[in-house]
Amino acid sequence: MVTLYDAGLVEGTPYLVMQVLDGLSLAELVQRTGPLPAPVVAQVALDVVRGLAAAHESGVLHRDVKPSNIGINRGGHVVLHDFGLARLAGERAITRTGELVGTPQFMAPEAIRGAAPSPAADLYGLGACMYLMLTGELPLGDATVDYGAIVDRALGDGVPRLAGRLQGPPRELLDLVDRLCAQDPADRPGPTGTTEEMLERHADGGRDTLAALLAGQVRDEAVRSLHEAAGSLHEAAALAEEPEYDWEEAVPHPRAELADPLHPPTLSDATRRIVLSSMTPRNALSRQREAVNLVLRGELQEAARMLAAVVPVCLSSLGPAHPTTLISQYWQAVCLARLGAGDKAVELLARVNRQVDQRRGSER
Repeated sequence: MVTLYDAGLVEGTPYLVMQVLDGLSLAELVQRTGPLPAPVVAQVALDVVRGLAAAHESGVLHRDVKPSNIGINRGGHVVLHDFGLARLAGERAITRTGELVGTPQFMAPEAIRGAAPSPAADLYGLGACMYLMLTGELPLGDATVDYGAIVDRALGDGVPRLAGRLQGPPRELLDLVDRLCAQDPADRPGPTGTTEEMLERHADGGRDTLAALLAGQVRDEAVRSLHEAAGSLHEAAALAEEPEYDWEEAVPHPRAELADPLHPPTLSDATRRIVLSSMTPRNALSRQREAVNLVLRGELQEAARMLAAVVPVCLSSLGPAHPTTLISQYWQAVCLARLGAGDKAVELLARVNRQVDQRRGSER
C-alpha cells in the first residue's frame, strides 16, 4: 500500500504527506501494451492481494479497487493507493441512499445494490482488474456504452467467464478470475491461503518482466517528448531577446546538496499540469532548475516530463542557440540516457554541441 508519512492541518485545511510514485498506473500500462503476460498478471494480483489483506486485517475496506488506483513503479513494484473511498468495516456509510460509490466496471454487484461493503467486494475489484490485464478489455464491455447499461450488465450476466474461452494463460489463473468475479460474494475466494499460494506459483519472473515493461514505457514517453520538442523548433516564428543568464547557477554541480534530499518538495499531477501549461520564457529557467534537481535525485520520469515542457518553450521563444535552450536539452539528453534511450541521447547531444560550436564561432 502507498506509504503515508505525515498528516496535519494548515489554517483548518487537512493535508497528507505521501509516497511519490514514479511509473505508471495499471490502467495506463494496459492501455499502452494491451494484454499482459500471465506471470505479470499473477505478480500484480499477488501484490494487491497482500495489500488488501493488510487493510482488511486493520478493519479498512478500500471500496474502489480499479486499474487507475494500482500504481507500478519503475522497479516493478505494485502499490495500491487512493483510499479516498475507504472506511472502517462496520462503520455506517456516509453516502446518500441510492448513490453509487465506486466505478461500475470494477464494482461488486452487491455494492451496486446498496449492500454493506465487505472484503469480498474489494476482491471482486481485483478479479475485474485481472480480467483487464489478461484480455486487454474492460470486464463489462466498451466504456462508451451507456452508464446504465454497464450497471445492468454488472447486475445481470456479470463479468464473462474466461476459463475455457481464453487460450494461453494457465487455466488455474483463469479459474481464479472467474471465482473472484462471482456474482455471489460467498463464492469468492479469500485474499490469503490458497489464493496467495497459487499466485506465487504463477508469478515466477513476473517482477522482472513488469520492471522491463515499465522501463520501456517510460523511455518511450521521454523519446516522444523529444520529438514533440523538435517540432516546436520548426514552428518558431521569432526569437525573444536573450535574458541575462548565469551558467554556474543554472547547472548545479552533481554533488550539490539538496535542502532536504529525503523529503523533496513535489507537486500534484493537477498542479504540475497547471504550472507547465502556463510556462513562459520568463519562468522557463526556474522550471529548468527544478528539473535538474529532479535528475540529481534520480526522479527521471518527472524530470523528463518537466523538460518536455521547458524545451519547446525555449526553442520557440528563445531560439535553438540560447543558453537556456542548450542547457535544457543537455539535461533532457541525460534523462534519455539514464532511461535507456542512449541513441536518442547521443543525437540530442550532437545537436547541442553543434549549436555550442556555432555560438562560439559567432562570438569570435
